[in-house]
Parts: sequence; C-alpha cells; structure tokens
Amino acid sequence: MNKIKDGWFGESNQLWPGQAMSLQVENVLFHEKSKYQDVLVFKSKTYGNVLVLDGVIQCTERDEFSYQEMLAHIPLNSHPRPRKVRYTSQLTS
Repeated sequence: MNKIKDGWFGESNQLWPGQAMSLQVENVLFHEKSKYQDVLVFKSKTYGNVLVLDGVIQCTERDEFSYQEMLAHIPLNSHPRPRKVRYTSQLTS
C-alpha cells in the first residue's frame, strides 16, 4: 500500500516485512501516471522534495547527496592520480 492518506505518504512492501516508511506531505508538486510508471513528486516536512516512482521513494533532497558522493568519491579515490574528471548521470539533481 503506497499512497497519501491524512497528509502522510506511506510506503510498505511485502519484500520488506516488519518495516514501512512514512513522510508527512506538505504539498503535492506533481502527480501523473505515464505510459510506463506512476510519477509523484511532493514536498515533505522533513525530507524536502521527494521523488516517488510506482509508489517507491527514489530520492529525497535530504539524502540524495550521499548517493551522488559515492558515485564520485569511490572512483576518484581508487585512481592514483586523477586529473581530469567528467561526471555524467542519467538523473540531474
């Protein structure tokens, strides 16, 4: 069950028994069901803007930096002498 009810977005799944994630919704910024997926973007009280695809939280403003840092820091620290770097991603933040 993944939906907004009484001002809260809830994410739970049989794949994660015994746990669920709920975020308080300030306002819905975008919601549309495309040919491929259900896209929801909302502003939460504590996590900032939140992207949800098919009912599953993909990223939030509060914790997206940790994912982006891992993409950059691990390769840079693995190379003995990095000089020029080009960072490309499928997502833009």
